[in-house]
Amino acid sequence: MRPKQKAPLNLLPPTLLFSLWLVLLPGLVRAAEKSQPGVQVKIGTIVATNEADCLDPLLSKMKQQLEVIKYRCYRLLREDSQRVSWLANALFEIPGGRSLLVMPQEYRNNRISLKVRLLEGEKPIVDTTVRVPNRGNFLIGGSAYEGGVLIFSISAATP
Repeated sequence: MRPKQKAPLNLLPPTLLFSLWLVLLPGLVRAAEKSQPGVQVKIGTIVATNEADCLDPLLSKMKQQLEVIKYRCYRLLREDSQRVSWLANALFEIPGGRSLLVMPQEYRNNRISLKVRLLEGEKPIVDTTVRVPNRGNFLIGGSAYEGGVLIFSISAATP
């Protein structure tokens, strides 16, 4: 009977290290993903009309932006917020049976690039890419709604 042969000492450590690497790799990838928190995307749905002069107090910080649109009354219908990973989609339901799809694409020069799609069912009404300052917002709109028009305030922030 032959004695049991031991693995050569010079092969054991690399094999062990490779096996350890395979076991630890998924955890390291998840930790790296968590260390990049993505983007906090907030959608404000605003209805603009010409019924009377009014400005929802919650919209006072956007007064100058809204005045460019040239309606007399602005009311915030709802606000939704989601944390979104880079290159992932966030879906926001919009009054009137539409949805807004937002995908953070990149962060450069303190600006966040967002792919924005306003959908009616499967049909895109708006399909654009915008660059918004970190912690800033932009307005997009034009959809008719209850005697006025819907305007979307889209803001994005990343640490």
